[in-house]
Amino acid sequence: MENPSIEASGIKWLEDAISEGHITSIDYNEFGNKETIIEGRNSLIYKSEWTNCGMIVALKSLRFAIEGKDVKAFVKELQLLQRVCYYPKINHFYGVTKDPFGCYMMILQFAKDGNLRDYLNNNFPKLLWKDKYFIAGEIAEGLLFLHNNKIIHRNLHPKNILVHENKIMISDFSSSKLTISELSNSNSAVDGMPSFMDPQCFKDLNYKRTTKTDIYSYGVVLWEISSGRKPFHNLKRIQIAIQIHKGTRETPIEGTPPEYVELYKRCWDEEPDNRPEIEEIIKFFNPYIAKPIDTHVNTDNSSGGFLEEAISEETIDFYNYDQFNEHKMIMEDEFSSVYVSKWKARELTITLKHIRVHNKYFDKKIVKELQFLQNAVHPNIVKFYGITKDPSSNYFVMILQSIEEGCLSEYLKKNFSELQWSRKLGIAIDIAEGLEYLHKNDIAHLDLNSKIILVCKETMVIAGFGIPEHANNTSFPTSVVRGMPAYIEPQCLKDQHYERDMRSDIYSLGIILWEISSGQPPFKSFQSIYQIIIHVEDGGREEPVDGTNPEYVKLYKLCWDEDPTKRPDIKSVLENLKSLTKN
Repeated sequence: MENPSIEASGIKWLEDAISEGHITSIDYNEFGNKETIIEGRNSLIYKSEWTNCGMIVALKSLRFAIEGKDVKAFVKELQLLQRVCYYPKINHFYGVTKDPFGCYMMILQFAKDGNLRDYLNNNFPKLLWKDKYFIAGEIAEGLLFLHNNKIIHRNLHPKNILVHENKIMISDFSSSKLTISELSNSNSAVDGMPSFMDPQCFKDLNYKRTTKTDIYSYGVVLWEISSGRKPFHNLKRIQIAIQIHKGTRETPIEGTPPEYVELYKRCWDEEPDNRPEIEEIIKFFNPYIAKPIDTHVNTDNSSGGFLEEAISEETIDFYNYDQFNEHKMIMEDEFSSVYVSKWKARELTITLKHIRVHNKYFDKKIVKELQFLQNAVHPNIVKFYGITKDPSSNYFVMILQSIEEGCLSEYLKKNFSELQWSRKLGIAIDIAEGLEYLHKNDIAHLDLNSKIILVCKETMVIAGFGIPEHANNTSFPTSVVRGMPAYIEPQCLKDQHYERDMRSDIYSLGIILWEISSGQPPFKSFQSIYQIIIHVEDGGREEPVDGTNPEYVKLYKLCWDEDPTKRPDIKSVLENLKSLTKN
């Protein structure tokens, strides 16, 4: 039975972490078409469509009434998990949501091929040894990442290892522990699946688990990969615990490579100090795992290898171009052409953004941005699925969430006469929240304007990513070359070597705030972009619109201040906008 005081304490710690911005919270109404996939005594998991992001996720009940669990430490682990789950071999944790009954659920990446045990049951006769080595190596790389981040999983077994589109991901960190400050006690000998539990846990209920505990579990996982069946399948749980305590282990399967058997026997050694470190295991599997040959990688002698490297390292997902069809161009400019297309495998309408830029311009900065976007989940940031490559042009193509309702500029033109001030403030807050998410993650957009802010079901979504800053071979930002200089801060016009940063985004946001108040693009009456450039460089700005809240005017004037050091940060802007909704 759950302890109400423990549950209440856990909820308080969680809600404090949410309010402080350490854990993302998403409105439950954003999740539809829920389908129960697991319903047990301790867990409830739904498959659900995250409508605002156009993706399928898993919603897992979050329970705090776990025997001996320090709920404060657990919430801290969730915070850490949110920071580290971008790694491709770790199941992505996007945040939490709260259902109408007040119960919190974790929002997790959905693995369409299920867990490793089910995968082995369904596919084992077809698996070659190279496939088994690949699976084992992928799990080892995930464990290496956890251990390098001072995390002990504590409950590693094939049901907590997921398979998604031939990729292996470690999941279920409800039992994980940080290795720093205090080592992890084994609170119960039945805390997990006994076949995969370190024998030391049966000998001493207060045994402090270490990374070597995970290595033991990994050794048993290796045996299951080699056999295709669960260990000690003919014994009951209590019998398994007794046999392991006595030193019994599973028997090697005929035909298993001897060196593989030797490895898992070392992993499940009775004595933790005799077990190998995860780095040694990685070295064992590296020679056996064939690295994929990327047909999309550029073979010329250009210096643009950062994006290809990120794709090869799987920090940016790559998909073959033939997965997409029914292309319909919706936009074209100096640097890109944008199509609405069909993603056949996922039965999904998406946007393909062909980036007409030489590979050498994809520097570390733009690749970092794409790596961040790969795992970014926020209602005000466009969803980025990965990269493909158009074989006809050899250009890289971004695969993005499809939003066919147009941009903010068009939205204001069509709807401005009907917009109340509360709605205008809502638009501004949406944009500011998206920008806050970027800045909090050390990402400056540097090309913010009303044409790259899209409207999805009345929600503002920041897009316009992926164009390298210096792709135009000029000293001007891409917004100037695109014919939108009104959003560029004056320093860029005065000094061609000026280094833009997050304060540059604040300037652009100030212009957008004015645009929201007026319903018009800035400097609409000017005849050419050169007039706008000269006017802005001389200190010219748009005039406030009659009837605008004076505090709102004061805010956007602060944002577009000539001196970057006098502009507010995005947190302050967002707080001011929210305070205006209370007036």
